[in-house]
Amino acid sequence: MNLVQLKKLSYDEVAKCNKCGFCLPHCPTYLVMKEEAYSARGRNAIVRFAIEDQLPLSEDTERSIFTCLGCGACFEACLSSVKTKDLIFQNRECQVDQGFYPKIVDRLVNTLSDAHNISDDDQEDRDEWLELVKEFPEEHFEKEKADVLFFVGCVASFFPMVQKIPANMSTILKKAGVDFTILGGDEWCCGFPLIGAGMPEKLEELKKHNIQKVKDVGAKKVVFTCPSCYHTWKHFYDIEGVELMHATQLINELIKEGKIKLTKPVEGVVTYHDPCDLGRNSGVYEAPRDVIKALPGVDFRELPTNRRFSVCCGGGGNVEMTAPEISAQVAQMKLDAIKGVGADTVITACQQCVRTMATRARRTGSDLKVKDMTEVVLDAME
Repeated sequence: MNLVQLKKLSYDEVAKCNKCGFCLPHCPTYLVMKEEAYSARGRNAIVRFAIEDQLPLSEDTERSIFTCLGCGACFEACLSSVKTKDLIFQNRECQVDQGFYPKIVDRLVNTLSDAHNISDDDQEDRDEWLELVKEFPEEHFEKEKADVLFFVGCVASFFPMVQKIPANMSTILKKAGVDFTILGGDEWCCGFPLIGAGMPEKLEELKKHNIQKVKDVGAKKVVFTCPSCYHTWKHFYDIEGVELMHATQLINELIKEGKIKLTKPVEGVVTYHDPCDLGRNSGVYEAPRDVIKALPGVDFRELPTNRRFSVCCGGGGNVEMTAPEISAQVAQMKLDAIKGVGADTVITACQQCVRTMATRARRTGSDLKVKDMTEVVLDAME
């Protein structure tokens, strides 16, 4: 996308920003950086100045535009309903067009093109997490046909810290009697990182492949433990006759149907972190909370900013890759809020949120437990 295309698409939208500043206390990067260029209002100004030829795209605008987490909290607080996240991601496309973008992104794009995953691993290792499944043989999880396809995602497939998430989910589904399968090495990245990188046009090959695999399996439902995969399929994939569900939604249904029985009490005080791509960006708020409230003996406390106004964990928008120091500061802000409600465990429903918060907790010596929803559900089942 060039500036002419940006002007046609975005000028009326960015012109709605009246510079009131209501977004400032809701923008995580502004809260940690305390600079206008790192706020939603400041980024809107950069987009508008670029469209009006008052500010050339440069390394300075690159820094501001590519440090947005894409969390969408600014939109929820905006009196004028400016779609700042969309504007920023469109501006990223312009930055890419003119060569002003973090060059580490090139490595990501090449990796996705060659390896079809974000970590440049061998696709044959995409299901190595099955080694963590103790109760059932591995061959039970890769079938030619199934009613439900469990789309695992790159992070949970290849990052050891969160490989227990697909292992937990698969065990839950198996115990609940769900007819499901995984794609193993035939699963390709959903393409979400390309959207954040300002290169959404490169999504097509990945999207076409994954949709064909759903058709090959004959699945009527695709379930995701990754909110970003779920969000990408929901908003960028064109697939008819197939229901898309996040894991928390399916688990909640199975609990209500009596197919999942939770019997083991939960110890300690827990809270819940709304992942941005599951909550604000996809509208799933209540299913995770219904699951938590179904846990025996749970002492659940809401964070002061939750649901629409949940604060990002710091792992969104490729910022962990392009500006890790900002990502870490936002993660610390999140951990401080969790400790502030007296919780010793935070439950979330996103492998990236688990990684970001657990890594920050470990590096700062915090005793906070960070758990994915699948972990606490499986523990309560046992």
